Amino acid sequence: MIKPMRLLAVMLVFSGLGQMGLAQSDMGETPALRPVISEFVSTDPVVKRQYSGVIRGQDVTALAFQTSGRLATLNVAAGDRVTKGQVLATLDQITLAQDVAVAEAAVSGVQAQAEFAQTQYERVSALVARNVATTAQLEAARANRDATAAKLESVRADLAQTTEAARYGSLVAPRDGIVLSTSVDPGTLVSPGVSVMEIADPLGREAIIDVPASVAAIMPEGAGFVVRHRSGGVAPVMARLSVIEPVADTSLETRRLRLMLIAPPEDYRIGTLITAAYNRGAAPAMTLPISAIAGTQDSPGVWRVTPDRMVTFVPVTLGAIVGDRVVISAGLSENDEIVVRGVHALEDGQKVGERLE
Repeated sequence: MIKPMRLLAVMLVFSGLGQMGLAQSDMGETPALRPVISEFVSTDPVVKRQYSGVIRGQDVTALAFQTSGRLATLNVAAGDRVTKGQVLATLDQITLAQDVAVAEAAVSGVQAQAEFAQTQYERVSALVARNVATTAQLEAARANRDATAAKLESVRADLAQTTEAARYGSLVAPRDGIVLSTSVDPGTLVSPGVSVMEIADPLGREAIIDVPASVAAIMPEGAGFVVRHRSGGVAPVMARLSVIEPVADTSLETRRLRLMLIAPPEDYRIGTLITAAYNRGAAPAMTLPISAIAGTQDSPGVWRVTPDRMVTFVPVTLGAIVGDRVVISAGLSENDEIVVRGVHALEDGQKVGERLE
């Protein structure tokens, strides 16, 4: 027979065990919050920098002589404005005249030889008809006549070429413009087609800047820029990306960008030093780690964290890959919180823990 005190102790033990089992059951029903590592979306910080550059002519023309000769005069320098038809440089006219004289003398000499060869041929032909000369002599006379006639045609062509060259002894401006640079000095022997100077349309201007290759890779087509004059008091102008040069500078790991200026004032002259900054309002460039991308190759997406710490799958459009990051072209907004680690173990609507830095 169990005594009353011992019975009370046994009841208390079973009661305590029951409460412990109930507490453990309740704890088992509470799901654990998954810790996540996330990142807030923002425009890529590297595109917020300012890049130094220069204003250059958009329509640049290289000018060259059409004949060879020694440069006698150079009438312009870099920065000069020129008008259509203006004489920019001349070749040594004395040398050109001497070339014509030499060519004319060559024509006279060969013409005399050709006339003599023709006379010889006619004389040998008459002798052959009277059986005084042989057929071999006649063939030699004919060959000499034909050779001198061909040589006469050649020297006449040389004379025509030198005469034409003498007319191209002056280099004239094909249109109004501004001289960007000159590449020769008076006294230099120039060849046909070799650039002597470059001129540009003073109205067609563009900004040239060099940016890191990683920035060029995420730059959207037609990206907007704000271009500022180095001198104070000059209003900035808007510009739009027109060309990314296909060849990179491997030593500096940069790419050259050409920006089309939108209605630039006269202050932005060719050769002016400027700074250009990416216009975030035009088309923000957002990037995320590649590890944040979930879904399939055809339907990529990311896990966005809501304010109540739940994740939802958001389809995105991917752009260029830059290192270990990828450009997000569409689907997200700035300041969205995106899970960047463990994305393949999440489910839509799942509760996550606080963000771990």
